[in-house]
Amino acid sequence: MNTLDLLKEKLILKVFYWCIRAGMGLTFVLSGIRKLPGVKFTELPIENPVGAYFFAMHETGFYWNFIGYFQIFVGLLIFFNRFVVMSSLLMMPVTVNIFLVSVALKMTGTPYITSAMILGNVFLLAWHYKNYLSLLEKPM
Repeated sequence: MNTLDLLKEKLILKVFYWCIRAGMGLTFVLSGIRKLPGVKFTELPIENPVGAYFFAMHETGFYWNFIGYFQIFVGLLIFFNRFVVMSSLLMMPVTVNIFLVSVALKMTGTPYITSAMILGNVFLLAWHYKNYLSLLEKPM
């Protein structure tokens, strides 16, 4: 049994794992709902770079709604054991993108939150590392 498997036996890490799963799932679902048709993500004026960005994204219509539906879908998947591995993988590019946008737009405090989301996602991926080992093996 390797070190990661031994750590997974610790009760505190099991609780942390479930908190991360629930937190990521709820964050994705709630954020996705804010992107549904007719719902604005923010009320910041377009003179503000953050307001301009979200206004432009909102104006794309289909793309903005697709992101919302995707976030809701992936956020719900993480609550089902059968799909937690897939949802963790699907969440990673989204969380990295959110982090990069928050840094690029110089959002106050948001890069700290989004970097915590990335770390939580890395934790989930590490928790299920055995599921990804076959992806890293050399094909025959």
